[in-house]
Amino acid sequence: MQTASSLALYYPSRSDAPCYQDRISVVMVTFNKYKYIRELLNSFVHLNYDAQLLDIVVVDNNSSDNTEELLRKEFGDKITIIQTGDNLGGSGGFNAGMKYVLENHDNEYIWLLDNDVVVHPDSLNWLLDCIKKNLDAAAVGSMMLQLDNPELINEIGASMNWRGAKVSMVNFGARYSEMGSNDSKAVEYCAAASLLKTRKSLEQLGLWQDFFIHFDDVEWCLRAQARGYKIYCEPKSIVFHESMNKKQPTWIKYYNIRNLLYLYASYKPLLIGIPLLKFSLWVVYFKLHGYHKNAAMCLKAIADFLFGKKRKQEFTTENYMAFDSYDWSRLDSSATCVFYDVQNFLDFIERASFRIAGDNKVVIYKADGIEQLKAKYPNIQFVKPFAFMLQNFFAAKHSSKVTLVFDGALEGHFMLPSFSPKLVVYPSYRTLLDLN
Repeated sequence: MQTASSLALYYPSRSDAPCYQDRISVVMVTFNKYKYIRELLNSFVHLNYDAQLLDIVVVDNNSSDNTEELLRKEFGDKITIIQTGDNLGGSGGFNAGMKYVLENHDNEYIWLLDNDVVVHPDSLNWLLDCIKKNLDAAAVGSMMLQLDNPELINEIGASMNWRGAKVSMVNFGARYSEMGSNDSKAVEYCAAASLLKTRKSLEQLGLWQDFFIHFDDVEWCLRAQARGYKIYCEPKSIVFHESMNKKQPTWIKYYNIRNLLYLYASYKPLLIGIPLLKFSLWVVYFKLHGYHKNAAMCLKAIADFLFGKKRKQEFTTENYMAFDSYDWSRLDSSATCVFYDVQNFLDFIERASFRIAGDNKVVIYKADGIEQLKAKYPNIQFVKPFAFMLQNFFAAKHSSKVTLVFDGALEGHFMLPSFSPKLVVYPSYRTLLDLN
């Protein structure tokens, strides 16, 4: 049976991979993801690096799935486990690990890894090669391929799109075989999913900002560049990481909004009106489309930024359920399926076992592959997006008994209000949100 850790061998090692003998501190943070952290540690078996030179520190944020006990039983003294006693998030967890390393190790390099990655055998060698050749480097990151589809790229470093109030990941979704040059390059930031830091830069720049999760690594990379350092990405260093498309948009939105506002306040204060306007429009969008808790969450993120709140925050969000927990027969033929693209629609049909009837209507926003879909379902009425929006906008509120099965991928694409009862589905996660 194939395991995630066996992905380490998906691509062969390179014959020109360098060989180093530096002692390295490795810091991983986990919270209730024992199966993930175990796969990561197992992938180290394939690492082309002397295991005796690796000081592995696993920071457990008070997991309730017996992570600490199980890891101690399986890996023993091969790893050091730090128990924080509370869920400190990625920021607090990495800070605890890096502080431990600074106080207890004298290693020149610290390798930070997310708990949901798998490392390629040559990954550390190439990171070291890049950081040694670039004396101005504060840190070097790996190229990330998708854990669920290892032929696709998650990112090769990233940059801030300040005028769009978002992060732009380099080569996201491109095929690894078609990427072209694999030379290392300076980037604006690399994610802490796989980031090799120098001890010197960590001592000079300090630890993460306590953002709980997300944008803490971005802020540190921006801080490094403000002090004259550079951040590099080394595409020859490969790790496999869960795709962003697999990460369900729930409470994480709060931290993305709040922490991005902090970045603007620190590094682009004159442009802070851009994210404030963008996220205020999100509030309107969420309210018009029935995401009332998401609207409140977005408002809370803006308010907490204005009042200077960081760290972990408590709030209620929408409740999601698994596909197999939902009674699909109640929809029967009364649903209009509104999907971003053909693949999401087909994934939904396959995974939810939803019965397509002749009375169903299907709206596809990204029309690539629509002709094949029509050929496969000749009795289904395919409605053009603009026509659907007009019909839906002028319909009396809640007058229709038709349920919209609405693709969650459309959250980022503004539409006219949805006045019909709505069921939001996330095919990649096999989950849904019932707003009826």
